[in-house]
Amino acid sequence: MRGPMPLRRTFFYLQQGKVIFRDDVAVLCLGYHGRPRPEQQGAREFIFWNWAQLQYKNPEIQLIKKKDFVVTPFAMAILRDGREVLFDLENKSRTEIEETLQNTLGKTPLVRRREFLERMQDHNPAEFGTNCSRQCLCEVQGQQSCTSLLHAPQYMKGKWRWNHNLI
Repeated sequence: MRGPMPLRRTFFYLQQGKVIFRDDVAVLCLGYHGRPRPEQQGAREFIFWNWAQLQYKNPEIQLIKKKDFVVTPFAMAILRDGREVLFDLENKSRTEIEETLQNTLGKTPLVRRREFLERMQDHNPAEFGTNCSRQCLCEVQGQQSCTSLLHAPQYMKGKWRWNHNLI
């Protein structure tokens, strides 16, 4: 495998994406040219290098590419409440496009940190019950299964131990 194409599909490269959209972004549409002029090259490079990272980091957002659709490259974000945010991408490099999307539509590092801590707080493997990730301790690998699923041997039952006369 030669060229930059295999590199863009590696798991490590997909994780390097910086743009994580806020929860109110529903759709991102990006229009560009397949054979751009020099001032439009940034949008094409952004599609080539960063589109897969956007898809990986934002799986719940619809991403649309429109090739050879308009004269100037653009990006349009549609928010969940129906508002539209338009970006003019002419004379911008791919890093400038990435920074623009991150600064206007992306989550701040403080919000991302707070969401991470909330997920960690909700995930406590020692909790069992109806509102937790596990219903019973028997669901943990290596633990004795519940007696409702498998019958316990006689010597493990309290009735047998208490009433059995040992000589």
